[in-house]
Amino acid sequence: MRIGIDIISLQNNSQNRGIGTFTRCLIKSILTIDRENEYVFFVFGNRPLPPLVKEELFKDIRIRKVIPLRKRFSWLSGQFLFPLAIKEEKVDIFHSPEYILPAFSKCKKIITIHDFINSDYKIYRKRSNFIRKTYFYLKNETLKRADKIIAVSEYTKKKIMEFLGIEEERIKVIYEAADEIFIPLNDNALFSKLRNKYGIERDFLLFPGVIDHHKNIDGLIRAFSQARFKDIGLVLAGAKSDDVRYFRFIKALIERLGIKDRVYILGYIPPGEDLVGLYNMAKIVISVSFYEGFGLPILEAMACGRPVIASGNTSMREIVGSCGVLVDPHNNEEIASAIDNLLSDENLRKLLSKRGLARAKEFSWEKTAKETLSLYENLLE
Repeated sequence: MRIGIDIISLQNNSQNRGIGTFTRCLIKSILTIDRENEYVFFVFGNRPLPPLVKEELFKDIRIRKVIPLRKRFSWLSGQFLFPLAIKEEKVDIFHSPEYILPAFSKCKKIITIHDFINSDYKIYRKRSNFIRKTYFYLKNETLKRADKIIAVSEYTKKKIMEFLGIEEERIKVIYEAADEIFIPLNDNALFSKLRNKYGIERDFLLFPGVIDHHKNIDGLIRAFSQARFKDIGLVLAGAKSDDVRYFRFIKALIERLGIKDRVYILGYIPPGEDLVGLYNMAKIVISVSFYEGFGLPILEAMACGRPVIASGNTSMREIVGSCGVLVDPHNNEEIASAIDNLLSDENLRKLLSKRGLARAKEFSWEKTAKETLSLYENLLE
């Protein structure tokens, strides 16, 4: 079997977000367990190759470069250029983790869908102009040409059926997982180094994720300012939104609430020692997003043995279950109360840490890779 996988999410803005993490972990896990099938990774030739493909694991993998029309026309380029490259590479199955499904290619096609946030989330939908709305409509229409669709959660599966009208039997839920680097640590030397590096002078709550509208950062900051514990800090560790105005608004809100000395904006922290250390240092990891297709950072936190507060809506309830405190992301008083209750109850924090660790072990990238390979094989039977 000759399998083509689109890995352009490791070359664009997605590389620092969930889709990039998904693609990176999936292909590493698949290559670790499967050396029988042949693989071709499709990249855009006018962008730097992902550092990942230079690792030993990838030495026998063919890299097919495709030159897009323009950077902003990636999806359109994929529609016209991928089918020709797929035919030349004699690919049996093409898998895209980032919404570029070459609708007119004759090979079997699989796509992983993470969410429908640009079509489903009100703020993003409203700010779309005619061209942008047309783009998302056409993109969604091409997704219907997939032979199989992978949903990263049951919540996303329901959205696929709602937005695309796809029958349930064409959709397979395959969960993501925390990378194996995310483990409990008790490394005071590392923790001290990170405190000095990032200037964190107090115990803190950690929000790991992009600073964007749907992450409800303003609601989190307001709830944090209302919480009784005034000696605790809040660390925001994630890439800035593409919307510069929202980031400015967040900084102004922090100033207006008088909590500038307690909020640490670190920017994007790549997966590695620093991020694992920050998870382990946090008293609580918190994500009160309005919208999530999966919620990988919360799973990473649980894999590090940290108690979590998460939104009780979209996919997060499905992933966290009874292993964390679930809140209404629209209710800042409820979020503030959850922060206070968890900070004041060490026994509850220990209980949730134990439950979270056990829950995180139910997910693994090896399991994700095996289920994905099985889907490939079944599709060609």
